[in-house]
Amino acid sequence: MGRSDLISLVFRVRPEAAAPLPRWLGHAVYGAVLQRIAAQDPGLAARIHRGEGPAGLTCSTLMGPWEGEGVTPAHDYRIRVTAYAEGVARALDPEGGGLWGVGDVFELAGACFRVEEVIAEGDPWAGRASYMGLVEEYLSRPKPWPRRMRLRFASPTAFRDGERWNPLPLPEAVFGHLVEKWNAFSPVRLPAALREMAAARIAVMRFDLSSRTARAPEGGVRVGCIGTVTYGVVGDDGYLRAVMGLLGTFARYAGVGILTTMGMGQVRIEAEEELEES
Repeated sequence: MGRSDLISLVFRVRPEAAAPLPRWLGHAVYGAVLQRIAAQDPGLAARIHRGEGPAGLTCSTLMGPWEGEGVTPAHDYRIRVTAYAEGVARALDPEGGGLWGVGDVFELAGACFRVEEVIAEGDPWAGRASYMGLVEEYLSRPKPWPRRMRLRFASPTAFRDGERWNPLPLPEAVFGHLVEKWNAFSPVRLPAALREMAAARIAVMRFDLSSRTARAPEGGVRVGCIGTVTYGVVGDDGYLRAVMGLLGTFARYAGVGILTTMGMGQVRIEAEEELEES
């Protein structure tokens, strides 16, 4: 298999005992992942945590059924960890030893969880790819890409807008943020002007959104959106349609918006489609 510098893994886990836990555990998952990476490569863990630019890593919160105010061994839970930098992807890759294997135990907020399954494919949230593979697929093979694309925002998603937090996934915020992350690690850069192009030429066609909160690492909460948005390219711009598809595919690995290392901004393409006007 060729180099994968984009990887998304889903871990099915089970608590070893019933435990009271807060509903939002994004920072706890990030802490457990960073601790595991540090045991293998302290320098890489330090680079991820310094926060100078995109981290190359995203983590979900713990997902699954709560019973009252805690978790129980009667249920499975899931966490998701992704990489969009080559070194981080190498540290996560199950083919090279990986983050955790079946039977490994890690701790979240004082509760121990055992890994039951590592899902690298066959799940809409799992997969692997490469920057050059996406460039080849979307930019080197001209084809009539769909004008519209539906993204699912599965965890609270918000954006920094100057001194404000913006919980609305406007095209310039979503695609501008993805271009920044892409250009931080890809060997093939995209034009920085794509943010302005998205603002002018990509429209919100449909949406089904609601607000949700996530716990911030310093305390307090951040308000974000969850749900779906269908974006559409205005006019017959084949390049922008291809880039929209490329960045939508990239979003599964890179996440979107603030605090993606700590559970926010979990996003993927749900459909590329040609919807009738309504």
